Amino acid sequence: MTELASDLALARELALLGGAIALERYQRHPPATRKGDGSWVTEADVAAEQAIRARLAEVRPGHNVLGEEHGLQAAGGGGAVAGRPTWVVDPIDGTHSYMIGIPLWATLVGLVVDGETVVGVCHAPGLGETYEAAAGGGARMNGEPIAVRATALDEAMVVSGGLRGMQEHGLEAFYRELAAAAWRVRGLGDFWGHMLVARGAAQVMVDPTVRTWDTAALEVIVREAGGTITQLDGSPVADDRSCLTTCGEPLHGLVVAMAAGSS
Repeated sequence: MTELASDLALARELALLGGAIALERYQRHPPATRKGDGSWVTEADVAAEQAIRARLAEVRPGHNVLGEEHGLQAAGGGGAVAGRPTWVVDPIDGTHSYMIGIPLWATLVGLVVDGETVVGVCHAPGLGETYEAAAGGGARMNGEPIAVRATALDEAMVVSGGLRGMQEHGLEAFYRELAAAAWRVRGLGDFWGHMLVARGAAQVMVDPTVRTWDTAALEVIVREAGGTITQLDGSPVADDRSCLTTCGEPLHGLVVAMAAGSS
């Protein structure tokens, strides 16, 4: 745990660094453009990721870095080295919210070793919330322990990015069935939905498609809080696939079965 504690402290430092750069530019309309996949990127995204990469080049040059804006590289420069620990960075998760002045955005930093996230930090400056976890060490928000809150589906809060994304990925029937069965449904997407489940404020978060940098930091936080995070079919989270976070069994299995029955 000593090594993981050191890595967690570094992940926290990196997330705070990136978050501070983004916050400095927040609501000041940094220049924005659309990327090839249609998503937005601002000057703040680029600046935050560059600062995080520069710090990793100093303190973990033998590791790799995977970032949303600059891809996979060796932390010390050059091509990535297979098998090395990899820092996964999303400088601003929720860029569109960031651009229009909604504070639901965060800097995400995770450390993946042998294919598993062992450290994760989710820093949301606009909300004043910082979530973190290391494998085997529990999960915390602003330094205080957090845990999921289990309920039956008819008493559960379901959160997601909204109906349109479900429609675009052929999940409308499933989502309508889930919404009808749940106690309440809210459109709270990106990182925050998953963290709401981790801290017990919601029980189900559904994301029709995620990238590795969207989930790497969140996976270990959810698990250490007692939750379950998989694809909608129950298989491990993967790049450019769906993501389901719940308060755990039996609710998780019920939602997976519902998704399978609606496909």
